[in-house]
Amino acid sequence: MNKYMIITIVILILTLSGCVQTEGKTVYHSEKYNNNITLYNDFTATYISPKGSWAGTYKIDDDKIILILAPFGSVSEYTKQGDRLVMSDGDFWVKI
Repeated sequence: MNKYMIITIVILILTLSGCVQTEGKTVYHSEKYNNNITLYNDFTATYISPKGSWAGTYKIDDDKIILILAPFGSVSEYTKQGDRLVMSDGDFWVKI
């Protein structure tokens, strides 16, 4: 019983504190890799996959989106084509 109460309190605190954003973000999903890339309006980003999750920042350069993930600054470059992000090797993520 205490476990459920603690979980409920944590969810309530996150919801009321604004830590759980529902606005100001764009989510892209890759069915091939079963992962998500979330781009927030403040130029932060999250990359969530079955192997783990990473956070970082992104830059927009014309139709290119450059994702820079912490902690080592690994960089991925995507081209925005309509509602898709496409990598140079042809893999893509679709806006959901």
